[in-house]
Amino acid sequence: PMEIDALSQIVILAQSAQGRACEALVRQALEHSNVFVFGELLECPNVQALQGEFQSTLELLRLFAFGTYPDYKARETDFGELTPAQKRKLQMLTLVSMATKEKIIKFTDLEAALDVSARALEDLIIEAVYQNLVVGKMDQENECLVIESSACRDCRAEDLDFIIETLSAWQSTAQEMVQALDAAVLYASNSYEKQKVAQEELEKEVKSIRETLKEGDSTKAGGGGCTRMQTDDADEESKRAKSTRGRWVGAPQNR
Repeated sequence: PMEIDALSQIVILAQSAQGRACEALVRQALEHSNVFVFGELLECPNVQALQGEFQSTLELLRLFAFGTYPDYKARETDFGELTPAQKRKLQMLTLVSMATKEKIIKFTDLEAALDVSARALEDLIIEAVYQNLVVGKMDQENECLVIESSACRDCRAEDLDFIIETLSAWQSTAQEMVQALDAAVLYASNSYEKQKVAQEELEKEVKSIRETLKEGDSTKAGGGGCTRMQTDDADEESKRAKSTRGRWVGAPQNR
Protein backbone atom coordinates (compact mmCIF):
# COMPACT_ATOMS: atom_id res chain seq x y z
CA PRO A 1 0.00 0.00 0.00
CA MET A 2 1.08 3.57 -0.69
CA GLU A 3 0.90 4.50 3.01
CA ILE A 4 3.37 1.77 4.00
CA ASP A 5 5.71 2.54 1.09
CA ALA A 6 5.81 6.26 1.90
CA LEU A 7 6.38 5.66 5.61
CA SER A 8 9.04 3.03 4.92
CA GLN A 9 10.98 5.42 2.73
CA ILE A 10 10.88 8.14 5.37
CA VAL A 11 11.95 5.71 8.11
CA ILE A 12 14.88 4.49 6.01
CA LEU A 13 16.02 8.07 5.44
CA ALA A 14 15.63 8.84 9.14
CA GLN A 15 18.13 6.10 9.98
CA SER A 16 20.95 8.29 8.65
CA ALA A 17 19.52 11.84 8.91
CA GLN A 18 20.31 13.87 11.99
CA GLY A 19 19.39 17.20 13.46
CA ARG A 20 17.62 19.58 11.11
CA ALA A 21 17.60 17.01 8.28
CA CYS A 22 15.79 14.53 10.52
CA GLU A 23 13.36 17.23 11.65
CA ALA A 24 12.59 17.96 8.00
CA LEU A 25 11.79 14.27 7.43
CA VAL A 26 9.41 14.31 10.42
CA ARG A 27 7.58 17.33 9.06
CA GLN A 28 7.45 15.67 5.64
CA ALA A 29 5.74 12.67 7.23
CA LEU A 30 3.26 14.95 9.01
CA GLU A 31 2.41 16.65 5.73
CA HIS A 32 2.27 13.50 3.57
CA SER A 33 -1.27 12.78 2.40
CA ASN A 34 -0.88 8.99 2.66
CA VAL A 35 0.90 8.60 6.00
CA PHE A 36 -1.39 8.12 9.02
CA VAL A 37 0.75 6.00 11.37
CA PHE A 38 3.92 7.30 12.96
CA GLY A 39 5.01 4.83 15.62
CA GLU A 40 7.82 3.31 13.56
CA LEU A 41 9.22 6.74 12.76
CA LEU A 42 8.89 7.85 16.38
CA GLU A 43 10.98 4.88 17.55
CA CYS A 44 13.97 5.80 15.35
CA PRO A 45 16.95 6.80 17.53
CA ASN A 46 17.67 9.87 15.38
CA VAL A 47 14.08 11.04 15.82
CA GLN A 48 14.25 10.55 19.57
CA ALA A 49 17.47 12.59 19.50
CA LEU A 50 15.45 15.61 18.35
CA GLN A 51 14.52 16.15 21.99
CA GLY A 52 15.91 19.45 23.09
CA GLU A 53 16.64 21.67 20.11
CA PHE A 54 13.69 20.38 18.08
CA GLN A 55 11.44 19.49 21.01
CA SER A 56 8.34 21.08 19.50
CA THR A 57 8.65 18.95 16.36
CA LEU A 58 9.08 15.79 18.42
CA GLU A 59 6.01 16.67 20.53
CA LEU A 60 4.04 17.34 17.37
CA LEU A 61 5.00 13.90 16.04
CA ARG A 62 3.79 12.32 19.29
CA LEU A 63 0.54 14.25 18.96
CA PHE A 64 -0.05 12.83 15.48
CA ALA A 65 0.90 9.35 16.63
CA PHE A 66 -1.32 9.20 19.70
CA GLY A 67 -3.31 12.40 20.12
CA THR A 68 -6.44 14.08 18.80
CA TYR A 69 -7.50 17.50 17.61
CA PRO A 70 -8.95 18.44 21.04
CA ASP A 71 -5.52 17.57 22.53
CA TYR A 72 -3.97 20.02 20.07
CA LYS A 73 -6.47 22.76 20.90
CA ALA A 74 -5.74 22.32 24.60
CA ARG A 75 -2.00 22.96 24.01
CA GLU A 76 -2.10 25.02 20.86
CA THR A 77 0.50 27.48 22.10
CA ASP A 78 2.95 24.64 22.79
CA PHE A 79 2.55 23.02 19.38
CA GLY A 80 2.32 26.15 17.29
CA GLU A 81 0.10 26.67 14.28
CA LEU A 82 -0.64 23.67 12.06
CA THR A 83 -0.51 23.84 8.30
CA PRO A 84 -3.84 23.18 6.51
CA ALA A 85 -2.64 19.69 5.55
CA GLN A 86 -1.59 18.89 9.13
CA LYS A 87 -4.86 20.18 10.54
CA ARG A 88 -6.86 18.09 8.08
CA LYS A 89 -4.85 14.98 8.86
CA LEU A 90 -5.16 15.42 12.63
CA GLN A 91 -8.93 15.87 12.28
CA MET A 92 -9.19 12.62 10.31
CA LEU A 93 -7.02 10.82 12.87
CA THR A 94 -9.36 12.13 15.57
CA LEU A 95 -12.28 10.66 13.65
CA VAL A 96 -10.46 7.31 13.59
CA SER A 97 -9.92 7.46 17.36
CA MET A 98 -13.61 8.13 17.94
CA ALA A 99 -14.57 5.33 15.53
CA THR A 100 -12.50 2.80 17.48
CA LYS A 101 -14.53 3.51 20.62
CA GLU A 102 -18.05 4.13 19.31
CA LYS A 103 -19.91 2.50 16.44
CA ILE A 104 -22.57 5.20 16.28
CA ILE A 105 -21.25 8.77 16.54
CA LYS A 106 -23.55 11.78 16.54
CA PHE A 107 -22.75 14.52 14.05
CA THR A 108 -22.87 17.09 16.86
CA ASP A 109 -20.16 15.21 18.78
CA LEU A 110 -17.98 15.06 15.66
CA GLU A 111 -18.50 18.74 14.91
CA ALA A 112 -17.48 19.64 18.46
CA ALA A 113 -14.41 17.38 18.53
CA LEU A 114 -13.17 18.35 15.07
CA ASP A 115 -14.20 22.02 15.32
CA VAL A 116 -15.95 22.03 11.93
CA SER A 117 -19.31 22.98 10.47
CA ALA A 118 -21.90 20.42 9.35
CA ARG A 119 -20.94 20.83 5.70
CA ALA A 120 -17.20 20.61 6.41
CA LEU A 121 -17.81 17.52 8.52
CA GLU A 122 -19.49 15.74 5.62
CA ASP A 123 -16.52 16.49 3.35
CA LEU A 124 -14.08 15.29 6.01
CA ILE A 125 -15.96 12.01 6.49
CA ILE A 126 -15.99 11.41 2.73
CA GLU A 127 -12.24 12.01 2.57
CA ALA A 128 -11.62 9.68 5.53
CA VAL A 129 -13.61 6.95 3.79
CA TYR A 130 -11.68 7.56 0.57
CA GLN A 131 -8.42 7.20 2.51
CA ASN A 132 -9.65 3.84 3.95
CA LEU A 133 -9.48 5.25 7.47
CA VAL A 134 -13.10 4.40 8.25
CA VAL A 135 -15.82 2.27 6.70
CA GLY A 136 -19.37 3.34 7.44
CA LYS A 137 -22.31 5.41 6.32
CA MET A 138 -23.81 8.75 7.20
CA ASP A 139 -27.33 8.45 8.60
CA GLN A 140 -28.82 11.83 7.72
CA GLU A 141 -32.20 11.01 9.26
CA ASN A 142 -30.74 10.26 12.70
CA GLU A 143 -27.83 12.68 12.22
CA CYS A 144 -25.07 10.23 13.04
CA LEU A 145 -22.18 8.32 11.52
CA VAL A 146 -22.57 4.54 11.65
CA ILE A 147 -19.16 2.85 11.79
CA GLU A 148 -18.56 -0.62 10.35
CA SER A 149 -14.79 -0.69 10.79
CA SER A 150 -11.84 1.66 11.09
CA ALA A 151 -8.10 1.78 10.66
CA CYS A 152 -5.78 1.35 13.63
CA ARG A 153 -3.73 4.09 15.20
CA ASP A 154 -0.41 3.85 16.99
CA CYS A 155 -0.65 2.29 20.43
CA ARG A 156 0.63 3.89 23.61
CA ALA A 157 1.66 1.85 26.64
CA GLU A 158 -1.31 3.26 28.62
CA ASP A 159 -3.68 2.01 25.90
CA LEU A 160 -2.70 -1.63 26.44
CA ASP A 161 -5.14 -2.14 29.32
CA PHE A 162 -8.03 -0.90 27.19
CA ILE A 163 -6.94 -3.11 24.28
CA ILE A 164 -6.63 -6.18 26.53
CA GLU A 165 -10.05 -5.46 28.04
CA THR A 166 -11.61 -5.10 24.60
CA LEU A 167 -10.00 -8.31 23.30
CA SER A 168 -11.00 -10.21 26.45
CA ALA A 169 -14.60 -9.08 26.03
CA TRP A 170 -14.50 -10.16 22.39
CA GLN A 171 -13.05 -13.55 23.36
CA SER A 172 -15.76 -14.05 25.98
CA THR A 173 -18.47 -13.16 23.49
CA ALA A 174 -16.94 -15.49 20.89
CA GLN A 175 -16.83 -18.36 23.39
CA GLU A 176 -20.49 -17.80 24.30
CA MET A 177 -21.35 -17.81 20.61
CA VAL A 178 -19.46 -21.07 20.06
CA GLN A 179 -21.27 -22.66 23.01
CA ALA A 180 -24.63 -21.49 21.65
CA LEU A 181 -23.80 -22.91 18.22
CA ASP A 182 -22.71 -26.23 19.76
CA ALA A 183 -25.99 -26.40 21.69
CA ALA A 184 -27.95 -25.63 18.51
CA VAL A 185 -26.09 -28.38 16.62
CA LEU A 186 -26.74 -30.87 19.43
CA TYR A 187 -30.43 -29.95 19.54
CA ALA A 188 -30.73 -30.31 15.77
CA SER A 189 -28.97 -33.69 15.87
CA ASN A 190 -31.20 -34.98 18.67
CA SER A 191 -34.32 -33.69 16.92
CA TYR A 192 -33.28 -35.44 13.73
CA GLU A 193 -32.74 -38.76 15.53
CA LYS A 194 -36.10 -38.49 17.31
CA GLN A 195 -37.85 -37.66 14.06
CA LYS A 196 -36.11 -40.55 12.33
CA VAL A 197 -37.23 -43.02 15.01
CA ALA A 198 -40.77 -41.65 14.92
CA GLN A 199 -40.83 -41.94 11.12
CA GLU A 200 -39.67 -45.56 11.27
CA GLU A 201 -42.33 -46.40 13.86
CA LEU A 202 -44.99 -44.75 11.73
CA GLU A 203 -43.91 -46.68 8.64
CA LYS A 204 -44.03 -49.95 10.61
CA GLU A 205 -47.52 -49.14 11.86
CA VAL A 206 -48.74 -48.25 8.37
CA LYS A 207 -47.27 -51.48 7.00
CA SER A 208 -48.95 -53.50 9.75
CA ILE A 209 -52.33 -51.88 9.08
CA ARG A 210 -52.02 -52.56 5.35
CA GLU A 211 -51.25 -56.24 5.96
CA THR A 212 -54.20 -56.53 8.32
CA LEU A 213 -56.54 -54.98 5.73
CA LYS A 214 -55.26 -57.37 3.05
CA GLU A 215 -55.92 -60.40 5.24
CA GLY A 216 -59.44 -59.16 5.97
CA ASP A 217 -60.23 -58.74 2.26
CA SER A 218 -59.03 -62.27 1.48
CA THR A 219 -61.24 -63.80 4.20
CA LYS A 220 -64.33 -61.94 3.01
CA ALA A 221 -63.72 -62.94 -0.60
CA GLY A 222 -63.49 -66.65 0.32
CA GLY A 223 -66.60 -66.64 2.56
CA GLY A 224 -68.79 -64.96 -0.06
CA GLY A 225 -68.04 -67.65 -2.69
CA CYS A 226 -69.23 -70.52 -0.48
CA THR A 227 -72.50 -68.74 0.30
CA ARG A 228 -73.26 -68.23 -3.37
CA MET A 229 -72.65 -71.97 -4.07
CA GLN A 230 -75.05 -73.04 -1.33
CA THR A 231 -77.73 -70.73 -2.65
CA ASP A 232 -77.36 -72.12 -6.18
CA ASP A 233 -77.71 -75.70 -4.89
CA ALA A 234 -80.88 -74.79 -3.00
CA ASP A 235 -82.40 -73.28 -6.17
CA GLU A 236 -81.60 -76.43 -8.12
CA GLU A 237 -83.31 -78.66 -5.51
CA SER A 238 -86.40 -76.45 -5.56
CA LYS A 239 -86.67 -76.65 -9.35
CA ARG A 240 -86.31 -80.45 -9.28
CA ALA A 241 -89.03 -80.78 -6.64
CA LYS A 242 -91.47 -78.68 -8.63
CA SER A 243 -90.75 -80.66 -11.81
CA THR A 244 -91.31 -83.99 -9.98
CA ARG A 245 -94.62 -82.85 -8.49
CA GLY A 246 -95.90 -81.86 -11.91
CA ARG A 247 -95.11 -85.21 -13.45
CA TRP A 248 -96.66 -87.14 -10.49
CA VAL A 249 -99.92 -85.27 -10.59
CA GLY A 250 -100.35 -85.53 -14.32
CA ALA A 251 -99.75 -89.32 -14.53
CA PRO A 252 -103.20 -90.59 -13.31
CA GLN A 253 -105.03 -88.28 -15.71
CA ASN A 254 -103.29 -89.91 -18.66
CA ARG A 255 -104.52 -93.26 -17.44
